[in-house]
Amino acid sequence: MEQSMKSGSYLYLQLYRDTKNTFRIVLFLLLLNDAFAAETDKVKVVSVKEGENVALRTGETEIQRGDKILWMYGDERTLLAEIHMRNKIFETYNTDDGRFSDSLELDKYTGSLVIRNTKSTHSGVYHLKIIKKDATVYKRFQVNINGGGEKAPPKDNGRKSVQIRDIVKTFLSFMFAGLIGLIIITCCFWCPSMI
Repeated sequence: MEQSMKSGSYLYLQLYRDTKNTFRIVLFLLLLNDAFAAETDKVKVVSVKEGENVALRTGETEIQRGDKILWMYGDERTLLAEIHMRNKIFETYNTDDGRFSDSLELDKYTGSLVIRNTKSTHSGVYHLKIIKKDATVYKRFQVNINGGGEKAPPKDNGRKSVQIRDIVKTFLSFMFAGLIGLIIITCCFWCPSMI
């Protein structure tokens, strides 16, 4: 009788250790998934004719007191504009080559970036980084400025690579959710006193 109680206690302790390690692994995988998701945001394609204005929207309805918003341009991520609500900073900047002189404007309520009187040199990738108290949001915009007679490129340009990333991200999310569910069911079955 004493031998079976010892082996039962050993099984319980071993299961507890395995569950604890499993929770650590799941936590690590969830954090990894969040990091992966931050870099796989879709690229929004915006196309306008030369001379028109274009607004790159943050998706925010109102900037909060502690928020920081950074707008950057190109692969070098040259800083174009920044908002620091706490320090009351609302600034736009020009690039070294002067392509944005007097063209940029910030919406002080939403943080959106407006490019006025667009030129072909304004075409490119714009990076948005919103730093909030509990999260950081990344967005990218591909801006295409077309001459008067040119047709705008199709909006799904490059969409296939984004769809594959979305499928992988969704699959990983379902896999993690299933793993967590399996752990909870296992804990309820084997260790009802832990729940």
